[in-house]
Amino acid sequence: MKLTIGSVLAVIVAVGFPVAAPASDGVDGQVCVGIERIDTALAWASPGWGYNAPKIVRNAAGEMWAVNFFGKYGGHERARVLKRSADGRWIKGAEFDSLYQPSMIFLDPDGRLNYVQNSQTLPIRHYRSSDDENLNSFSLIATGNGLPDGRGWYVGVAVHGRTMFMAYVTLTYDLYLTWKDITSPAWHDAVLIEPGLVDTARGNHSWLYPRFAFFGDRGYITVSSTVDGSKYNTYDKVCMASFLLASPEQVEKELVYEGAVGYYSYCYDVAITNDSLLLCAFNAGRYRYGPRRDDILPAGLYVAARKIGQTQWSVHQVDEGDGAVALFWRPEDGCYAVITRGSWDQENHTLLKRSTDGGQTWSVVVDDVLADHPEIKHQFFAQGLRTESGSTREGDTLHALMTNHASVKPVDGLYDFDLLHLSIRLHGGKDGK
Repeated sequence: MKLTIGSVLAVIVAVGFPVAAPASDGVDGQVCVGIERIDTALAWASPGWGYNAPKIVRNAAGEMWAVNFFGKYGGHERARVLKRSADGRWIKGAEFDSLYQPSMIFLDPDGRLNYVQNSQTLPIRHYRSSDDENLNSFSLIATGNGLPDGRGWYVGVAVHGRTMFMAYVTLTYDLYLTWKDITSPAWHDAVLIEPGLVDTARGNHSWLYPRFAFFGDRGYITVSSTVDGSKYNTYDKVCMASFLLASPEQVEKELVYEGAVGYYSYCYDVAITNDSLLLCAFNAGRYRYGPRRDDILPAGLYVAARKIGQTQWSVHQVDEGDGAVALFWRPEDGCYAVITRGSWDQENHTLLKRSTDGGQTWSVVVDDVLADHPEIKHQFFAQGLRTESGSTREGDTLHALMTNHASVKPVDGLYDFDLLHLSIRLHGGKDGK
């Protein structure tokens, strides 16, 4: 299960530039794009790896936090917390060692920053800021995961009220769910969601990259299913588990989209609208190996949609070709999608699209978000603010964390990454938080 960054120089670049928005998209005025380089990192894997794990948060006062990841693979990985003050300065804070995959953060109802990391050899650890600065001082709150072996991988976390939820897979690729009060040192006994299967010949079966969402009295976990893990690492299905917040032990499972072995069907993001429409964004149709199928969706980015309480999913194309997508639901004017065309190891093109009909159709708002920054060629791993991580969105501005690397060729096993903060202000829209 190889899931990998060095010393970091914090260099801040903040640029805002107007981009004309087409009149047909229904957004008045212009869109203003800002890009900031939060931090740099020498890393064996992108600091943004793991779309399911929250790595950027914002409070109602306008302060933001991000977490970076750096170091060599195999016990040399480190993480750093960074804070953006309300006046726009990014400040380096506490560092953590003895981790494995990129860490995650969330804000609790007391406004304290929480930090969660895993390890190859140690139990999962939950830290919480010990002061309102939320930057340099953290206390260890809990270790483990509700199982005798407290280790876990592909970890996803979320907060709902004063309850912290966590999902992860074990060494046998079983997917588990656990939860606890934010300040409690003890996790609830873990609940098995999906049993895994270790198969070195054909590949491992597992539900990976658990992402949380909440609506009403229920929690939702979306995953990407694989049956050839650690061999080909394609994803044959997008699945969902749901549970009552009052009794998380009772888990129901369903299929969102069924692709095929040898094709990619990876879930990137989830949004729930005010009128209870679930939107799951994923890619599909990209061929990797094995028999070719004529009943698979054309390669592209899609959303699967259904109302809560219904069972039938409808699938709609968001963009042609391969890439990734981050969703931003705004009650004022619909759903936005930040799309990167390409892959993390290719040159990419980032655009902004919008849907006003529940994801059925999508129009271009900005065709080239980073048009004024041709030096940014490998932007990927876009992740937006989420209420599930305790974030407060900002009126007319979409915020996302992205990474960019200087070369697709590693030096001594390390890539040179920039950690970027992307902001897109939608001028003319209604203000609201």
